[in-house]
Amino acid sequence: MSQTLIGIVGYYPFVRGYPLGPELREKLENSEWQTNVIIKELNWGPVAIVQEFQAEGLTFDRAVLIAPVRRGRRLGFVHSRRWVGGDLPVMEIQNRMFEAVTGIVSIDNLLVIGDHFGIWPKNVIVVEVELADDCIGDMILQEYEKGLPPEQAVGEGPITSEQEQLVNEIFLSAVVALNAKASDLTGFPEMSVGDLNPLAEVCHNHLLHDIPQQDPLN
Repeated sequence: MSQTLIGIVGYYPFVRGYPLGPELREKLENSEWQTNVIIKELNWGPVAIVQEFQAEGLTFDRAVLIAPVRRGRRLGFVHSRRWVGGDLPVMEIQNRMFEAVTGIVSIDNLLVIGDHFGIWPKNVIVVEVELADDCIGDMILQEYEKGLPPEQAVGEGPITSEQEQLVNEIFLSAVVALNAKASDLTGFPEMSVGDLNPLAEVCHNHLLHDIPQQDPLN
């Protein structure tokens, strides 16, 4: 039987109202899909996800990956694209693997590393939602400011109408990507390696033999 993956990258189950949180997961789980759909939280490092797929022999006919991004578009913008990949220098792939093991959750790294190890099916649709980097922190602070008891201050506030509208938009975009005929997927805008965000800046260390040696007595 054919299987389709819905992967939520950056899922937070304990913050209600977060666009990739429990409301979205509940809507996805309560839907009647036309195909056999597996919903997975892809919050682990890409290397660990690759190892899980390989160990469990997971293969899919289509993958719909939902992820928060920051690409300079208006906040709350939801955009679906078809991943077409492309060639990257070996060192850039290696650098993305290095960044991945630091714990950074990134749809870009997941796409590249998944491609490198061959876990993705031919048809991969990425549903991106433009969110600020401090979105989670701001939501938690807003809950505290409401004066709720500490045990209720995180993730217990009711979802706002604006948040609910964004969750619905993400959900409907995922439904379209999942139910589209294979012949219609070419109608989605393409996303290639040229569209990826650059790697985060990290410090670099010089090896000892790269540093001019000095007389320790001087």
